[in-house]
Formats: sequence, structure tokens, C-alpha cells
Amino acid sequence: MKILDDPDLLKKRDPGGMLKTTYGLAEQIEDALSLLQKSPPLPSFSFQKMVFCGTGGGSRSAFDLIHSYLFSSLSLPFYPLQAYELPGFVDADTLAVLVSHSGNTEETVSALENALYRTRNIVVVTGGGEMENMAHKHDLYMLKVPVGIEARSAIGYLFFVLLHILGKLLPTLYPEEEIEEAICHLKRERELIREDQPLKVNLAKQIASKLEKRFPMIYGFAGFSDGVALRFQRQLAENAKMLAHSNLIPNMHHDEIVGYEEKGLEGKAIVVLIRDHFEEKKISKRFEVTKEVLEEKGFPVLEVYPQNKGSKLARMFSLVQLIDYASIYLALLRGFNPREVFIIKLLKQKMRE
Repeated sequence: MKILDDPDLLKKRDPGGMLKTTYGLAEQIEDALSLLQKSPPLPSFSFQKMVFCGTGGGSRSAFDLIHSYLFSSLSLPFYPLQAYELPGFVDADTLAVLVSHSGNTEETVSALENALYRTRNIVVVTGGGEMENMAHKHDLYMLKVPVGIEARSAIGYLFFVLLHILGKLLPTLYPEEEIEEAICHLKRERELIREDQPLKVNLAKQIASKLEKRFPMIYGFAGFSDGVALRFQRQLAENAKMLAHSNLIPNMHHDEIVGYEEKGLEGKAIVVLIRDHFEEKKISKRFEVTKEVLEEKGFPVLEVYPQNKGSKLARMFSLVQLIDYASIYLALLRGFNPREVFIIKLLKQKMRE
């Protein structure tokens, strides 16, 4: 673990600057808010349901986090999609939001082509590429986001652009005070988990060290940490080059938990519970019972809480910043460049052949 206590070595192993980018999450949100103040007004769309199209650690993570955050306040159906084609329910009464950081994501470009024939209520969020060309060609409403960083690292831009869109179309959903509070907490909390803070006091490094030689089984709960759990799974894959699994409490109590009967699994897996300080009593008891049962079977259980007790948005993004840092430290501990994703590039190359 000496690697984690050597800031110079950590930076050397991170030539793509993922630690620096993650440290700048709060400023990324501030920049997104500044850009949105200069954006053209949204058209007066009329819709009864919403579909959000996008893939991967950037767009899809933003959808999952938005869905978690607005879980109790959304008055219309919200459907996140990772596919080439739109579902059958998409019609003239549907708002279609299509997101691609690069602007060239094959599935999202195809979904946009499909949407043009199904609804006039279309919003494009992109950094450029074919999506920008199509938006100009068909006179679609478009919000541009900065490029130059990995899509998964642009979560501050993508999440808050989407929140802005929903807040303008459904005004009760835009929590301006919560956003400012979240930024303040992120700036304070990052000082506790940055690379020059030693392992003994750095929660993100402690999480990374506990995951290093284990298969993470990550669990959140609906309406708060479900989107965070999914993001952690994706960040471990892309940053740390480590497969993981995620599910929900109590969903896993009805089938998946039986799989923990497999002999020898306790020596390979680690259970990660993504929790909150303000859980509903039934959910809290479910977490406690899960921990008790699995620890009795010999499984290590790691509980991860937000680093503050502020607003829902502040607590969710506290977890996002924490797990992002943990995934990068784990990559560096395991000897991987957290920015590189060679196998994705290989897949894209072979798809073009």
C-alpha cells in the first residue's frame, strides 16, 4: 500500500490527469452553470413522457443519477435507453433527449435518426461530431458541452445540463440552493481525499485498498444510491480495469442473495453497501440484515456513506466524488493508467471494419 502514500508516484502513474480532473468536479459544475446561463431558451415543448438516449459512463451515468435524484418528484414517466432504436411508446407526446459527449456514439446517432420520425420534441446534448451536424441540419435544440476530457469524467457537465433541461421544462425540479450547497461540500470534501492525504485518513484510498484483490458486489437503493452504485460499477471497469456487479436492496433479497451460498466465494468477493444518513426505516433494516447475514457467512462488508449530511444533491455528489477517486486510486494501485480504455477503442475499430 506504499504506492497510495506516495503522491509523486500516483501522479506519475496517472499521465492522463484523471486525479486532477476529478479534483475539479466542483469547478466543472460551476462552468456548466455559467454555460447554461448563456444558452438559448428551450422551446415550448408539450409532452407526457420522456426518453433519454445515451450510453456508457458519461451519458448513462448522468441518466441514472438524474433518475435517482428526481425519483420522488418526477410527475412524468422517465425512460433511460441504451439502444439503436427507440421503444414503441415514443410518439408526438414524447420528449426525446439524446446525449453523446463525443457526438459520434453509434447507438445514439441511430436513435436520433429514429426520433426525427417520431416526435418534434427533441433535445440534443453533445460536444460536437455527427450529433451536432444533425442538430444543425434539422434545426433541433442543442446544448453543447466542453470536450477534451473522458465522457465519464464529464459527469458535472452532463448531469447539470440535464437537470437544467428538466428544470426549465418542469420548473419545480430545479433546486438552485441545493446546487450551490453541493458545490461547497465537494470543495471541502475533496481536500480530505486528494492524493497528498495519506491512506490512514483518506477514505477513498481506504476503499481502494479494501477492493484491491476482491470482486466487488455493490448495492444501493432506489431513489438515492441506485445510480451511484451503477456508476461505481462502471468506474471500476473503465478506470480500474476491474469487473464488478451492482444491484439494489431489497431486489437482491429475492433471488441473488442465494448465490452467496457458493463455497469459497467469501474469499473472493467483497460486499459494498452504498448507504445514506437518512434512509427509510425498512431500507435501513434491510441493509443491516444484509450485512449481518453475509458477515456471518464470512464475507467482508464495506459500508460507504456520503461525507456530509446536507441536501440530497450534496449527499449524492459526495458519493460520486468519493467513488470516482476510489476507482482511480485502485487503478493506480493495480498498475493501470485510469484514463486509457484500449479495449473500447479496439471494439470501435472492429465495428468500423
